[in-house]
Amino acid sequence: MRFPPSFIARLRSHFLMSEVIGRRIPVKKHGREYQALCPFHNEKSPSFTINDEKGFFHCFGCGAHGDAIEFIRRYERLSYPETIEHLAREAGIPLPQLTKEEVQREETAKTLYDVLEAACQWFENQINSVSGASARDYVEKRGLKPETLRTFRIGYAPDERTALYNHLLKAGFAQSLQAEAGLIIVPEGGAPYDRFRSRVMFPIRSSSGKVIAFGGRLMGSQSANKNLPKYLNSPETPLFKKGELLYNLDLARKAARERDMAVVMEGYMDVVSTAQSGVNYAFATLGTAVTPEHLRLLWQLVKEPVMCLDGDAAGKRAMMRAAEVALPLLKPGYSLRFAILPPGEDPDSYVRKFGKASFEKILALSERLSQVLWEQLRQTQPEELNSPEQFSALKAACMTTAKAIADATVRREYDMHFNRQLYVCSRELWKKLRINPKAAQPPSPFVTQMAMQPHSAALDTLAQRLLRLLLKFPDMLHKSHVEENLSRLDIRDPGLSSLRHALLSGQSLDEHGEQIAGLMEDALKLPYPDTLTIEDALLLWNETVSAHEIAHLECELQELQDNVGQAMDEAAYHRLVELQQTLVKARSQRRFAPVETDVA
Repeated sequence: MRFPPSFIARLRSHFLMSEVIGRRIPVKKHGREYQALCPFHNEKSPSFTINDEKGFFHCFGCGAHGDAIEFIRRYERLSYPETIEHLAREAGIPLPQLTKEEVQREETAKTLYDVLEAACQWFENQINSVSGASARDYVEKRGLKPETLRTFRIGYAPDERTALYNHLLKAGFAQSLQAEAGLIIVPEGGAPYDRFRSRVMFPIRSSSGKVIAFGGRLMGSQSANKNLPKYLNSPETPLFKKGELLYNLDLARKAARERDMAVVMEGYMDVVSTAQSGVNYAFATLGTAVTPEHLRLLWQLVKEPVMCLDGDAAGKRAMMRAAEVALPLLKPGYSLRFAILPPGEDPDSYVRKFGKASFEKILALSERLSQVLWEQLRQTQPEELNSPEQFSALKAACMTTAKAIADATVRREYDMHFNRQLYVCSRELWKKLRINPKAAQPPSPFVTQMAMQPHSAALDTLAQRLLRLLLKFPDMLHKSHVEENLSRLDIRDPGLSSLRHALLSGQSLDEHGEQIAGLMEDALKLPYPDTLTIEDALLLWNETVSAHEIAHLECELQELQDNVGQAMDEAAYHRLVELQQTLVKARSQRRFAPVETDVA
């Protein structure tokens, strides 16, 4: 057997059908599938379809059908072994060099599926037994419903040393097979015993839905034993490579493609609990940090998966590890986003407290990888840059980070992103060092009445106006693009920003009582007629959002114009020209309300 089934399965899962075929013939998106002119017979209208979800192509004209391997074999006119070697080179996956032992192990893999399935069924039965009382109590306290337990096949390993081992022996599965499947431990010179005891069991399944491993959560009196890990996974086996698989891949990938959203979490319970709430496009890593193979699996589903991490120090460390892994692999259109939960919360606890809608709003507000990296780099330097040396250290760190990106196009964009951020920092440094001779000159002709106020005051005035509108017309939040506008606003005032978050997440506004009271009082004073409809309010909202966006652009433009000729780099100059052109277009196309610093 030259190419074992596990290697072929890995090769198939590495590729997205539309990408493999799209590198060789023109393809066009058509609903949830792709279409093309069939390369295997002459035709004028496309009858050749590609289905990424099911992993096959089919021609309704000539009947050609198959997976990525079959397409390459026919298109490149290669033999089967040559096709496998060709795809392996393209994927960067080394060809297997099988010894006699490895050949035997591949033959054993079929039986490994059987023993793991038998163990899963036994665990499922145990959770409903007398010994499974602590497990039932645990899942009930975590709010899991019976149908959820059945969907994820959650079970229980009783607190007995050889219960599973003896059951599988009676079912005809030898000790050596159980050990190879990771179900038992055989100490040197000692008697075998069950690996999982007194644990709620979470089966880990392959992309095709077959049980290949387990994760177990410690229960009962054993949970007080500090020498035992709270969570325990199967060891790596011929079937299970934890760095190459995601928990819930078989159940969630369809929903992820349909929603164009994939969320990666840290634990089994996070995935199970959020799936029960309706967030059925979540995955989890299997006791390891995110790997390149994880990212490739996710990018086959969506272009920007979201890492949803706990709001503690460990969650932030996991975020940076994921960012470091992703950098060399970035390519045009493919990246990562990060959603950080409030301190003390994980996806499971958050969705149970606040519900699906609030959780999905946090996902919608996730930060892009580029911004997360900048914030982390900025934190490596003092809060206030006070010297050219500190500024240079930050700039060098940015350059080093961007160099890690292999794709030249993406690397160039990151360089420009960091340069724009660095320019803002350098502007503050110039002010401190008083090396800005233009600071005392009259304002530029481009400066509008918005720039004549303190910039932050102007923006906060507009933010207050928008929040007053929402408090007066709360139903407007779910109309048109209001929610999206609100999430993107640059609100500098911490109190207003906190109020904005509460409105978007649907949380109680009680803790904002004083601020809301003031804004409500202002809202009641606004000279709106009693007959004002929500459609009128939406028009006013759009005008005010336009004003806010233009004000933000003018703030940035003014800072750039103040420093024309003062060591501006190429990126800053191009940004200045871009802003001028954008503002001319915005002023000509958008109608917006004038800005007042007092309540109307």
